[in-house]
Amino acid sequence: MFNNIRRRLAVLPLLSTAAFAGDPATPAAIITPSASGFDLTKFINAAEVNYVGSFDMDFDNSVGNLDTHAFQASAFLSKPIQFAGDWQFIPQFSYEAMLMSTNGPIPSLILRDEDLHELEFSFYFVRMKDTSPWVYTAWLNPSLATDFQGVNGHDIFVDAAGAVGYQVNDHLLLGAGVAGLNLTGDINIVGGPGFAWQPNDQTLIALYGPNFKASYDVSPKWRVGFEVRPNGGIWNIDTAIGDANIDYSNYRAGLTSSHNIAGDLWLSYGAGMTFGGEINVTTMEGSKPFQNQLDDLESGLYGFVGLDLKSW
Repeated sequence: MFNNIRRRLAVLPLLSTAAFAGDPATPAAIITPSASGFDLTKFINAAEVNYVGSFDMDFDNSVGNLDTHAFQASAFLSKPIQFAGDWQFIPQFSYEAMLMSTNGPIPSLILRDEDLHELEFSFYFVRMKDTSPWVYTAWLNPSLATDFQGVNGHDIFVDAAGAVGYQVNDHLLLGAGVAGLNLTGDINIVGGPGFAWQPNDQTLIALYGPNFKASYDVSPKWRVGFEVRPNGGIWNIDTAIGDANIDYSNYRAGLTSSHNIAGDLWLSYGAGMTFGGEINVTTMEGSKPFQNQLDDLESGLYGFVGLDLKSW
């Protein structure tokens, strides 16, 4: 089980096997090195807004539970920009408001109801050739993750990663990536494999890092699926003991459905269970003074709804 998983790590190895192109002027379509017809746009959006609610996650070590409400928005800021020969550069902006609320006798010194915010500028670098099955990708992600109470250098986080992918045939892509998370603080190195398998035009199954997704097109305007993906993040907050990082992570597994509203605009929603949850408050010195009250979270329920724009 990966800890401290940043939300944007989810896209890494898949980007190594598919990056924006087809028509490079449109950050809507996804291509593979041989342009075999993989339709990975099912999993990657030019822009999106989402709400994700996670509920009734009981504390293992305390009486009480945690609910979270995440409001997310992201968009690629331009078409892929060509540089240094075969390399392409793609910038992305993301914002998330994470609202945490606790129920039960959790002492306010440990964890209050928190309004947390994260602003991210992600930079993707992709190298590919039409004549080669290999794709190389790098990723840099500086962010401001804070409760906006006394913002300082501790609220700035930097993640970076690299990945490589190989197209085996017209139906299978393989990749792997490694990432360094929280490079400005307590560094965490994680890695993971990735693949995308499209046995037919209606079905796509992919594993990329800690994400697993499977989708089936019931019709051109209705897609159903199953997902397992990480949730959470790390933020710097002001507490009664000074600056500290609040680290919340879990996985969610559930069913999804997407419906084409008009043009490239889709409505997506789904629900399921959370599992493998953790939450801790860590001081700037690296200690977790409240770990015996916080730490593990039991399974809960989650639901999400969002609007996805496949292209501009």
